[in-house]
Amino acid sequence: MPKIKWELPLKTISESNRSEHWTKSSKRHKQQQFFIRALFNHEGKEIPMPCTITLTRISPRLLDCEDNLPIAFKWIKDEIGACLFPEKVVFYTNKSGRITSNKGHSDSDPRVKWKYAQEKGKRLGIRIEFEPTQD
Repeated sequence: MPKIKWELPLKTISESNRSEHWTKSSKRHKQQQFFIRALFNHEGKEIPMPCTITLTRISPRLLDCEDNLPIAFKWIKDEIGACLFPEKVVFYTNKSGRITSNKGHSDSDPRVKWKYAQEKGKRLGIRIEFEPTQD
């Protein structure tokens, strides 16, 4: 099966070095997850398992590859995992009585290997590549 490649004009920043109000980062995280979910629903393709998923950040400035790059993709990675493995999403009732989902466990499936890359570009965006692997 050939490699599947998607590109989105999403802004990613290092979540560990941010100095912004929590509502601003929350809005960005929800926006990132909304567009990832919409892309999965629109494309409707079967992602081959096992696979390697490469998340590439496109931006005028590069981040530190060791620490900041993976953290910039945290919410995107969680949503991709939730789309691939919906059975791993945990639902619970929060303090105000609303049912909330915890997508943080979905991206730990052993059938998926995660890679990160970055490249310079004038426009902000991300590229997601799904490549089938032999087990």
